[in-house]
Amino acid sequence: MKAVIMAGGKGTRLRPLTSNTPKPMVPLLDRPVMEYTIELLKKHGIADIAVTVQYIPEAIRQYFGDGSDFGVRLHYFEEHSPLGTAGSVKNAEAFLDETFIVISGDALTDFDLTRAIAYHREKEAVATLVLTQVDSPLEFGVVMTDPAGRIVRFLEKPSWGEVFSDTVNTGIYILDTEIFGYMESGREVDFSKDLFPALMKRGRPMYGYVAEGYWSDIGNLGQYRQTQFDMLEGKVDVAIAGREVAPGVWAGEHALIDPTASVIGPAFIGDHASVGRGASVSAHSVVGAGSILMDGVALDRAVLWRNNVLDRQVEIVGATLCRNVLAGYGASVKEGAVLGDHCSIGVNSIVQPGVKIFPDKSVEDNAVLKHSLIVEERAAKTIFGRRGVKGVCNVTMTTGFVDRLATALASSLAMGSTVGIGRDAAPFAELIADTFATVLHASGIHTYDFGAVTSSITRYATRHLDCAAGIYIRVSDADDEDQLVIEFLDGQGLPIPKAAERKIENAFVQEDRRLIKRDKLGRKRTSPHAGALYRKDLLESVDAGLVAKRSFKVVTVYNGQNLNQVLPELLHELGCRVIQLNGVVSTAAELARWVRDNEADFGVLLDANGERLELVTERGGVASDELLHMLQLMIRLRTSADETVRVPVHFPGTAELLAERQGRRAVRSKADTRSLLESCQHNGFHAYADGIYTVVHAMAMLAELGLSLSQLVATIPSFALFKEEVDCPWTEKGKVMRFLMEETKGQDVEMIDGLKIFHDQGWTLILPDNEEPIFQVYTNAESQQAARELAAAYADKIRHYRNG
Repeated sequence: MKAVIMAGGKGTRLRPLTSNTPKPMVPLLDRPVMEYTIELLKKHGIADIAVTVQYIPEAIRQYFGDGSDFGVRLHYFEEHSPLGTAGSVKNAEAFLDETFIVISGDALTDFDLTRAIAYHREKEAVATLVLTQVDSPLEFGVVMTDPAGRIVRFLEKPSWGEVFSDTVNTGIYILDTEIFGYMESGREVDFSKDLFPALMKRGRPMYGYVAEGYWSDIGNLGQYRQTQFDMLEGKVDVAIAGREVAPGVWAGEHALIDPTASVIGPAFIGDHASVGRGASVSAHSVVGAGSILMDGVALDRAVLWRNNVLDRQVEIVGATLCRNVLAGYGASVKEGAVLGDHCSIGVNSIVQPGVKIFPDKSVEDNAVLKHSLIVEERAAKTIFGRRGVKGVCNVTMTTGFVDRLATALASSLAMGSTVGIGRDAAPFAELIADTFATVLHASGIHTYDFGAVTSSITRYATRHLDCAAGIYIRVSDADDEDQLVIEFLDGQGLPIPKAAERKIENAFVQEDRRLIKRDKLGRKRTSPHAGALYRKDLLESVDAGLVAKRSFKVVTVYNGQNLNQVLPELLHELGCRVIQLNGVVSTAAELARWVRDNEADFGVLLDANGERLELVTERGGVASDELLHMLQLMIRLRTSADETVRVPVHFPGTAELLAERQGRRAVRSKADTRSLLESCQHNGFHAYADGIYTVVHAMAMLAELGLSLSQLVATIPSFALFKEEVDCPWTEKGKVMRFLMEETKGQDVEMIDGLKIFHDQGWTLILPDNEEPIFQVYTNAESQQAARELAAAYADKIRHYRNG
């Protein structure tokens, strides 16, 4: 059998490790990761190997040559333009004249490939995907198989709501040459996005083989370090170069360790490396070949590549140093820092935690090098959360951080595009908005300044003006006053999709910056008053005259600083008699007393952003979130002529009944923010995330039907929906979902977002939370007691599976 090693990866998330080095050449215990792949193939009798290369291909060719020094025969196939994962293999089609195996050159594994190949032949498959189970499946393709092993579903880089298993695609494939018939030469084709879906659509036999053993995708700096620690601890069956000179201490040829030095295993000292007098090398440290540790040097979980020179009393703690780094006397490099090739750190200088220094940079003597963002492991994987980018004001959310973030956004947009920027009234939000605009202008992007408005107004203005994207900046009141949130919108005013988030994250990590001539600078464009535009079009969307005739008496509570530009005038134009209680009451229960005492038609309590709404009837009843959602769905049905209406998967089953009343059909959609807003979009307005829009259209409905709010609410069929949260560590979520999927095989289930299980009593939705280590459990039943019992039963299942 022949093999293809895919070695074209740039490894952008590993920079500065990969600034001068292709990802397959990044060293693990002093040898390129791809060398371990070649050894694995050779071990299983595979010696004819195609190598697909693109990024710095000379480095790979020069090291491996024709493969003879490694006991194999290598044939190189270079991409001169990106061809995608499958397209790069298509580029080697002339070499691949029989069933072959594809394996990544930048992952480490000890899988039994012989067993995987036998499985492929036994199943007579066109494609067999080698699978494994991981703690966090988000960065991989989740694969589901039927009892016979046939693949029934494939999700590339899913959200937690799409994680139905912890079994993922390792990027190792056994393929028949038939697959070439599904691709065109010279075209960009991806295995997971293009080829595998095409094979599934045509019913071709695709199987998943769950392998036993070790597998690590070297996808980020933390995993790169952990993989070497795993090798030192013997968790992976690979050969470590050198000999074991003490328990767990491996030393290469001619390595010198002074008798007064302390080296604690597991540790690795490369060929010709030297450890000086009184030096200390703690466990999980790697010293590359030719590196020199002078007297008194202290390493703790440090990873050093080749030919580094550390002067006396240097301290390296939890950091990674590439090739030829020079650290002066008394220098200190802290946890999580990464130094690129040929960097120089001055005498007594300090490199603070999380700092990344790209190649050929110098730090002066006695300097303290800081970074505007101390990057944690999770932050390195993704900077986006549920509602954009969030952090602590002036701690993680600094002007320096925003400079990089705005630069990354600009790199994803065409020069000359326009971005709309809205914010709340907080002074820090205004500062960050100004920073965003300045950086965008420097990158050739124009801006509209919407001023202090709500996110709903920003979404509306972004959609209706010539904006390629939008930004909304606010100080969050969900946790505390120090939290800043930056929401990113597309040209339709919707939260950007995951693919756009990843594009911005990659540019952020790479610190890409567009260089432009001064005559191409962006400008702040004159913007119509966004609030006035929103108010005018909102009034035109209802029969304002009919509403005014009702002369609704309304008790309101809201943040005047953010909403005064829109809400008072809007209610005035609709003929409302308003009792404004800003600063007087703060809860819906208090508001209810004011509504009853003043014989008002209803009461409204809005959050600071005007998004979240609490509604009180004329009788003092407070509408629950679920009841409010049903009212918003009724508004959606009235404003849309579509035969089908999208309903988020976690809304009560009553949604289907409401749709049927209008001769429509409810179709369930995901519960993430983008899907939620897409499901209720009305000409740029979004009922589920716009309290003002909901209030105006609720009044229009009451005026048209001649009902009070309590009478309108009474027309909604009764339902019982219960929600419970269950703690679950991130590392256990995928396993829990796999067990639940196995348990519910053969039952009536739905997998739009999370796992929805239908029962005689109703349904249960198990939804892994994207931002917290918890599961959301929703149950819909005939009674609240039944819903509560169902939720408790599934919460117990989650705890049971979580504990193994």
